[in-house]
Amino acid sequence: MIGAGNDVVPLISMADILGWQTTVIDGRATHAKAERFVPGCQVRVSKPEKALDAITLDDQTVFVLMTHNYNYDLAMLRALIGRKPVYIGSLGPKKKLDRMLDELKKEGLTPGDSERSCLYGPSGLDIGAETPEEIALSILAEIKAVMAGRTGQSLRNNREVIHSRSATAIEKVKLG
Repeated sequence: MIGAGNDVVPLISMADILGWQTTVIDGRATHAKAERFVPGCQVRVSKPEKALDAITLDDQTVFVLMTHNYNYDLAMLRALIGRKPVYIGSLGPKKKLDRMLDELKKEGLTPGDSERSCLYGPSGLDIGAETPEEIALSILAEIKAVMAGRTGQSLRNNREVIHSRSATAIEKVKLG
């Protein structure tokens, strides 16, 4: 998570419940403190240009820009855009992400379709989230859906089975 504000705390706690490894990166030493987050969460104080130095990106690595500092988020987006992670979420209105993309374009960094496909702004599924905890749930649900190749629709509208029969079959074992 890019940002260590109060709204990141429930997001990290819920991600921990899911068994996800988390790292919080923020430029503010006053906020980026390990004691604010669950044990096992890595917390780093870093400038945006150095923030990714110790992070290995793979197909399970996602980012959410939620510092509430436009310039920090922009610098992180600049650093992330060419690396094509599975998911880059941006907290806040769509206009914020559009503005950041416009600024990158003016700098000559125009993301292509494959780079834009990993951008989610505003981040989260539309569940009517208002509180930091609800917003965290919304964001984590969207990340899970993206990583599973799903849309996040209600299961009631799903015309297919949730789990294939072969995935839930019980193996017959001959005793004796």
